[in-house]
Amino acid sequence: MTGPARPDPRRGGYCAQASAGRCQPARAEFERTNTQHGTQAGAGERDARDSAEPDLRLSPDDIAHAHALIDELSRARSLQHCALFLWDPAVRRLRLVAQRWGAGEDLGEVLVGTWTIALSGVCGRAFTTGLPALVHDVEDDPDFLSFPGSRTRSELAAPIICDGRPTGVVNLESPRVGAYGRADVEALGTWADSVGETIRGFYGGPA
Repeated sequence: MTGPARPDPRRGGYCAQASAGRCQPARAEFERTNTQHGTQAGAGERDARDSAEPDLRLSPDDIAHAHALIDELSRARSLQHCALFLWDPAVRRLRLVAQRWGAGEDLGEVLVGTWTIALSGVCGRAFTTGLPALVHDVEDDPDFLSFPGSRTRSELAAPIICDGRPTGVVNLESPRVGAYGRADVEALGTWADSVGETIRGFYGGPA
């Protein structure tokens, strides 16, 4: 449907955090890789995408439905930031379509519908590999990308797969180190599987 084909994604496995290096996110680097203005991805990312991808078409009802999904997920995860990103072929990035704040302070900059992220972070890793990405301590993962108001110390991202291809990512962030384990990986993967058909409805045919 969207994204690169991923033959037989393995729900049982996951991409653990990098073992070396410390993440020191600078504002300039953050603004370069995360933007609300749909900056086009690099040539490597463009080459990895299918030119005949369906368009992401979000109506107000779609946004409300996406928020209902995240609200349901967040009820069991207080003080955690829960977010849903979908692949947007128009800008070649992941677009934020729903979130519930936690693990930080809402400064009014991370806006649903306009905030996009490149595939270079933890969410991008989950999306491109088709496997959950578990980060016990974000300060030890060079792929971690912070955001305005973030107090994140651990992160878990799971891909949403439709027709064997990644379509989006559900992302959890906690202010505690080591907040997520294998049980959380399995639970979030199950949730991601359960919303696949709903997410499919957010896409239309190629323009």
